[in-house]
Amino acid sequence: MIVIIVASLVVVGAAAVVLWPSGEKTGDWEPIIGDVDYSRISATPNILDAIEDMYETVYGELPPKTAAPDDKKLEFTSLVQTTSGGITIKSPRTGSPDSTVSFTNDEISSMKVISYGLGFTDSYAGMLGAGVWDTVVAAGNTTWTNYATNGMSGETLGSEYTLNREAVLIFLKTADTGNTYCLVVWGYIMNYDAVIEALAGYGNVKVLCVDYYAINSLNYLLSVVDALGQLIGISTADNPLISEFQDRLYTMTDSIPSDPDIKVYMELTNGNSPGNGTLTQLCFDVLKLKNINDTSGTNKLSDEIVVSSKPDVIFFDVKDTRTDDQKLRFIV
Repeated sequence: MIVIIVASLVVVGAAAVVLWPSGEKTGDWEPIIGDVDYSRISATPNILDAIEDMYETVYGELPPKTAAPDDKKLEFTSLVQTTSGGITIKSPRTGSPDSTVSFTNDEISSMKVISYGLGFTDSYAGMLGAGVWDTVVAAGNTTWTNYATNGMSGETLGSEYTLNREAVLIFLKTADTGNTYCLVVWGYIMNYDAVIEALAGYGNVKVLCVDYYAINSLNYLLSVVDALGQLIGISTADNPLISEFQDRLYTMTDSIPSDPDIKVYMELTNGNSPGNGTLTQLCFDVLKLKNINDTSGTNKLSDEIVVSSKPDVIFFDVKDTRTDDQKLRFIV
């Protein structure tokens, strides 16, 4: 005998939610099934898009955006120190956690950014809107993948892990020498010294490193956004991305009950599940969701553990190509 089980698919905001009919599953476990774009759960201010999608899956439609009161705004520590003629920004990298890089006011006024990380490009797009390509003039793979239609000349400058010196130098050979250029890179860059040596003969070019692994809180993420803004002359108070981020975050957190007692599970396309110490856990914490995966890092939970934990909400990556039967094997 073949039994066909039918579920209702409801679109709430940008999130697809499966509502299982009562009595169609074993026992009384009827979790909400939602999709989220896992690629947004990264070291980028666009992580807020993923959190909002999760919010709508769990709590329903987002309330109208509300300005965050000063006492409810996220506090963050500045990575920037003002000097008599400019600024100094913390620039930690592997082996040199306390390093800094300085910029004069004249350099800031003529600054052009070479972005070697999607989070940096996302930040500048959030600050500058359509004018972002007047400032971000070259970039690595992830920017070209996510901003396929852009205003940059040339092509991708390659991987963000070990920078392609040749690609950077080819770009700089034809760049306007009247500008200051800053390569913004993640601090885990593998060939930093070689890149610095190669750039020595190419005019006013500097490298700013950002500690990827320190972005384990939204507070530090705003510290990075603030530093990127000051690099191009946008003060903390005038940074539109910071104020927008604060307001969107407050709109969500202010409407969530103090203890919603909602258990959650996320399964990635490879079957693994993010646990403690991940950016996914950071999203769950914002939404006051209790992750059934209480292990560290990203690993696989058995179907038996998922079933016995009975999460109220289950998330899958929107790009997951597995069939519903494969994804929902522990439910149906």
